[in-house]
Amino acid sequence: MTTQGLKCNAVAPIIKQTVPQAPRTPFAAPRQVAVFRNRGVANPSGRGSRLVVTHARNINQERGTKNAVKSSKQSRNPKGDRNGPIDEVAGSANSYLFLAALNAAAALPLAVAPHTVADFLFGSAALPHDFLHEPLLRILALAFAGASTAAASLNLAAKRGQLGDSSFQRLNIALLAASAFNTVLFISNASTAGEGSVVSFSAFWVTLLALGGTVLTAWGGYGKNSETGLSLKRVGPLPAVKKYQDDLADLPDNNGGLQATLYSVLTVALVASGALYLLQPHETLEAFFANSKGEECVFTWRAIGGGLVTLLPAMTYTLREGAKRGKLGEAPYKALNIGVLGAGSGHLAILTPILLSGGGGPFLPALLGLWGLGTAVSGSNLLRNGNA
Repeated sequence: MTTQGLKCNAVAPIIKQTVPQAPRTPFAAPRQVAVFRNRGVANPSGRGSRLVVTHARNINQERGTKNAVKSSKQSRNPKGDRNGPIDEVAGSANSYLFLAALNAAAALPLAVAPHTVADFLFGSAALPHDFLHEPLLRILALAFAGASTAAASLNLAAKRGQLGDSSFQRLNIALLAASAFNTVLFISNASTAGEGSVVSFSAFWVTLLALGGTVLTAWGGYGKNSETGLSLKRVGPLPAVKKYQDDLADLPDNNGGLQATLYSVLTVALVASGALYLLQPHETLEAFFANSKGEECVFTWRAIGGGLVTLLPAMTYTLREGAKRGKLGEAPYKALNIGVLGAGSGHLAILTPILLSGGGGPFLPALLGLWGLGTAVSGSNLLRNGNA
């Protein structure tokens, strides 16, 4: 017996022990060849070595593909949770598009037929029609129009994959906060809550469904792009307070020039005005309109104030960031500028005739000045960046 035969006989039991029942598959041969090679036995054909290399390469490629997919999912969803079917709808580009159309549809009757809408919203509490019904409900229409443009901006951001940007996270939080506030306002004043409420039963349910859809969309859009986690399947801490604190601390920093400074002034003025609407509704109605009669007018005024505290300042602050970054020519920022321009020009169209007719309160000119500034800043930036 030769030396080579002795080596093979010595290694054979090791092969049987290591691979006792190796199946007859393409991978069985490489595993046996690997044992021979590890024991120092030659493999004359070389075929097993090629199979081992090929098999190892395939495994590495498969692992690399799985890791890439996992990394991609985690970048879209930092918590690593799997999105359910509802998560795929809420916060998607199409859901924001639907939200923009819904808010625009709500704004139309408020602007065209305010007295008819007052009858629907307030029922018998709207009779007789107050002087303030028409201007206040038309201003409320501007709030819905602003929400529509904010949703349109988020739609464009979703298509561009920008919902994870801090600017659009802020806008999602503001949309969520505005809808949640108005939901609480409607629930607290619904006819089901007891006597003395001003909202009719039918208006309560219609509005609640619309606001609920807004909350669902903004919640999903923010949660799927937030590291701290707020989604339909995990309710983590909402970092709205922390984000607003950071925004407040950064507000004096206006390295973006005059345009960023003007947007900062608008942001502060809008928050201050909205807070006064909410905390002192009777006093501010007297100051601007010389009339504060009717609980339905106070209710509408507070609904407007909620939008001024939450959504519109987030829009102007986001535009401030766009001015600092030189992005006002991008489509999402253009949509926000259109929203601010619409709110400003709409206020001017509603309030100027009241002032010219000798009506209004002593502070109405100041309110017109605020919305005139908003119109000028947003309009000039749209013209300057129209072809960007």
